[in-house]
Amino acid sequence: MRYDRDTALEPIYLRTVLRVNLITSLVHLGLLLLVILGGPIVFWLFPSVTATYLWGVPLPWWFLGVGVFPLLVLIGRRFLRDVEEDEDEFSDLVDGP
Repeated sequence: MRYDRDTALEPIYLRTVLRVNLITSLVHLGLLLLVILGGPIVFWLFPSVTATYLWGVPLPWWFLGVGVFPLLVLIGRRFLRDVEEDEDEFSDLVDGP
C-alpha cells in the first residue's frame, strides 16, 4: 500500500481505517462476551441444566470443554477475515483502480 503522506486526505483515510477497525473489534468483542457469558447465565437462570448429565459428564463441562473452544476459534477466524477484508478495501481505495 502506497500513498503520498503529504495529501490532505491522509487524516481522513487514517480516521476511516481506525473507525472501521474499532467497529469490527467491538462487534467481535460482543460475540466473544456473548459466548463466554452466555453459558454461565443460562446455568444460573436454569439450575436444572447444571444437573443434566450427558454420558456421565455434567452439561456445563460439555459446554466449557467442547462448546466454547470451537466457538472462540470461529470468532477469531471471522475477526481475522473481516479485518483482512477491511484492509483490502482500504488498500484499493488508496491505490485506486
